[in-house]
Amino acid sequence: MKTPDSLEGLARQVRWLKLQVVCLAAMLCILLLGAAASIQKFDELNVERLNIVDANGKPRLVIANAERFPPPILKGKTFKRAVNPAGIVFYNAAGDEVGGLALTDLEAGRLSALAFDYATMDAMGLMTRISPDGKDAMAGLVINSRPDESLDLASASRSSVRRIELQNHNDVAELVMMDTKGRPRMRIYVDRNDQPAIEMLDEKGASVYTLRK
Repeated sequence: MKTPDSLEGLARQVRWLKLQVVCLAAMLCILLLGAAASIQKFDELNVERLNIVDANGKPRLVIANAERFPPPILKGKTFKRAVNPAGIVFYNAAGDEVGGLALTDLEAGRLSALAFDYATMDAMGLMTRISPDGKDAMAGLVINSRPDESLDLASASRSSVRRIELQNHNDVAELVMMDTKGRPRMRIYVDRNDQPAIEMLDEKGASVYTLRK
């Protein structure tokens, strides 16, 4: 037969067990509510900047307005941007910038570009450029030379040159190929009068051979 003391101890254990069950139930409810909140559906969302990160918290993609656009990170170092556009920045697994979408609207004109990068420089880009008065307009693809990855940013920017331009510039459709110093050496184009031509240029940009229809 159980004594009064043992019965009182058993009652305390039952009350403690009930309390634990209540606490566990409350924690489960909180977890379920948190999971439900994490998969909410939004019809519209207004933000100034959105960071997409990997499992380690490193950024892989950032969408931002011009005021909150991130500075460039190359080889782990942060630099200052000459112009802060609105747009998107892509990052590799190390956290370095590898491309992006830039949208600017400045006094010098409007520039929109989708670019993909080498380690320290732009590799290629699709872009449009329109002057403030709308009289000078270009839409095209540009491809740059690849600088030595051991160079710092300043040296890389000096050594990298544009090698190919495929563009419609003020209604002249053209393919321009440059030499290793970035000088135009060959143009294949159709002018505003619908006349096709192939033109070869010397080191100073003077035409040395032109083939026309």
